[in-house]
Amino acid sequence: MCEIIQFVRIALFVVCAGLVFTSIICANAYCKKVGVNMNTFEGMLEMYRRVFKFENRLLSVLVLFSMYGGALMVLGLVSLTFWGEAQGCDFHINDRSMR
Repeated sequence: MCEIIQFVRIALFVVCAGLVFTSIICANAYCKKVGVNMNTFEGMLEMYRRVFKFENRLLSVLVLFSMYGGALMVLGLVSLTFWGEAQGCDFHINDRSMR
């Protein structure tokens, strides 16, 4: 059972990282297309304003799902880790003896 939990933990982490990476790349491409500098504070606010106004529906769905869905996946990942440790699984988190 511990191997399955470990596999699900790694899969959730990969999905979260891929989702965040994809949304950042798409948001950057969209901002370049409309002439918004995403590297400034005002540019980030402008990008989020456009996301929440649903000017580009695909980008809005991707970014909102990445923000809120990613947060839920991280909460699931943390709760799965704690539940697995309560069941007796030993996850080597920051274990220096593995090096």
